[in-house]
Amino acid sequence: AVWIHLSMVGDGKIAILFMLPFLGRRPDVVWQFILAVLLVTLWVQGMKELFSHARPPATLALESFHLIGPALQNNSFPSGHTTSIFLLAGLICQQRVNHWLKLAMLSLAVLVGLSRIASGVHWPMDVLGGALGGWLVAMGAVWLGQYWRAGLNIWAQRGFALVVTPLAVWAVWSLWHDYSDVYPGTDWLKVIMLGICLGWALPGLLRLFRAGQMK
Repeated sequence: AVWIHLSMVGDGKIAILFMLPFLGRRPDVVWQFILAVLLVTLWVQGMKELFSHARPPATLALESFHLIGPALQNNSFPSGHTTSIFLLAGLICQQRVNHWLKLAMLSLAVLVGLSRIASGVHWPMDVLGGALGGWLVAMGAVWLGQYWRAGLNIWAQRGFALVVTPLAVWAVWSLWHDYSDVYPGTDWLKVIMLGICLGWALPGLLRLFRAGQMK
């Protein structure tokens, strides 16, 4: 159960929830997050298609290891879950935030990576590749966001909010409806995370759509 919940937290759809609290508060972080999502999608899909590496269930006898969830077969490298969570950790660690928050995000990222090995759907090299890729993409997004500032104006930020907020609700619904066999027993965690992130985002959203300009 622990590994299933950790794997679910690393799902790319759940990553959208982590953006909600920054809406209306940190336009720079929101813009970096948008850039990072675009870059990491190209990275993960490109690497998976390039290597087309077989997963453990495709090469090992199922009775020789512990498999949690469906027996996924292809596109093993890199681990998308690990890439996603290390992308978030990389973005957080490059901000001026409490060091304990940075340590907590890094610890969570490591545990999510380990969960993909413990679930039997990734090799250790997949996880290492995902961690490196997620971290490098985060660095690239922060650097790009500092020089290309097109997404920092209030209208762009409002547009992001109008897209991201319903997208986060859809992501949780999709995980609940379509991936119950992948993350069994995690429904309440998904709803709790969505509720916390939406509640945290509400003051920023009200400020974003009420303000004449971003401060």
